[in-house]
Amino acid sequence: MTRVPLRSLIRVFAWTGLTALGGGRSAYFYEAVVVRRAWVKTGEFVQDLTLSQILPGPNFANLAVALGCRLGGWRGGVWALLAVLVPGALALLGLTVLYVRGAFAPGATRFMQGMGATVVGLVLVTTAQLVTASLRGRIAVAVAVAMFVLVGPLGVTTPLAVCLVLPVSLWFNRPSRD
Repeated sequence: MTRVPLRSLIRVFAWTGLTALGGGRSAYFYEAVVVRRAWVKTGEFVQDLTLSQILPGPNFANLAVALGCRLGGWRGGVWALLAVLVPGALALLGLTVLYVRGAFAPGATRFMQGMGATVVGLVLVTTAQLVTASLRGRIAVAVAVAMFVLVGPLGVTTPLAVCLVLPVSLWFNRPSRD
């Protein structure tokens, strides 16, 4: 496991927290810690991303803690969380003050719609990059397709779909008795 100097971890995570957009924020982490710096392998990133999504709380904060702990121990987890949350919280506070004072023009709505499209693109890119690491074998593909069909076309709620598919996935991915 790669240990990263705390100063580097804080710098990278703070920049990620400041620049990351919406649902595509995991793409920023992937770019920062897997592609650019090779601190984490794709498989490790997928494990941490999966963990961050099944735990309660915001996925981005959970992912920061998981990656921070992986890269810098418990101190890395604490500092990673602070580094990703504080810049965004300060930006939100500043924008809220401007919004309440009426400083946003009507054109801001169109700007936000454009940013929404950007986030969708980021999510698609990250998903494409992680598919090969996540979907190994026919069973993994079948589980992914089942979740997609249940939640998408069939409109089953996500918690119910997870309750239906998770036992099957766990059964087929159980450790061997060897």
